[in-house]
Amino acid sequence: MRLFTKLISGGGIAAFFFFSWVIMRLWNHIVVFHLGLAKPLTYLQAAGLWFLVILVFAWVGIGASRGFFSLRKKKRDWDEVGEKIESRIKDGFSRWVGADSDVDWNDLGQKIEEKIKRKIREWAKEEE
Repeated sequence: MRLFTKLISGGGIAAFFFFSWVIMRLWNHIVVFHLGLAKPLTYLQAAGLWFLVILVFAWVGIGASRGFFSLRKKKRDWDEVGEKIESRIKDGFSRWVGADSDVDWNDLGQKIEEKIKRKIREWAKEEE
């Protein structure tokens, strides 16, 4: 039911009919008139071809994010990602203030505050 509502609400049905028309036009223009390889497609044949293409791609998992045919993707451990980001931020700030990378966050915050105050005092002296 969720797939059906997504198709309707997201413009999926209109997109299906539009792309069926595009496929019919492209096939008839390129394959039939320029290359002369096949007979022209009717609109319903193009819609059927487009439907088969959608089924094939859904079967192999391309473009299908959820559902019976989609491939299972490995879920990321977001805690691990957060820890990596936190360690990079901490390393950057600790290099900036000249502290060890394993310093506590509270001590690092105080050192950052001291460095900012020092920089502001230096800038204020330069302006005088």
